[in-house]
Amino acid sequence: MSHARVPFVGDFGELEHGSPDGPSLRSAVGAEAPSNACERVTYLLSGALLAATTTLVHDVLTPGNSVIGGLHLLTDGHWFWYSDLAHYVEHYHVALDPPFIAHAQASGWTVPQLDDADLLALEALLLGDDED
Repeated sequence: MSHARVPFVGDFGELEHGSPDGPSLRSAVGAEAPSNACERVTYLLSGALLAATTTLVHDVLTPGNSVIGGLHLLTDGHWFWYSDLAHYVEHYHVALDPPFIAHAQASGWTVPQLDDADLLALEALLLGDDED
């Protein structure tokens, strides 16, 4: 699946579901939480569910690779991210793309409500099924 047409945040190369040429998760780990850390985590957890799987994701930064939860694809109608991103932001203060932060901050850290038509259009865009 190509992510070239849609903006993904947190598509780290170390993750099984990440992009092989994505940024390094380990390099994105921060020493301390940013001032708006809670808002970032809440925003990521509030994303609209675009796709759910039964795949379990593991914390690749923990020696025991503990289970984080199920792998889901979330969106705010513009950006896409995987459900484990909130874990890394909360526990490891992982830095996020500045354009994503600016977008979330401009929305008041509130993910807009998306209806079924919005989600179907986003799915088509993600899968390349739109007709442009």
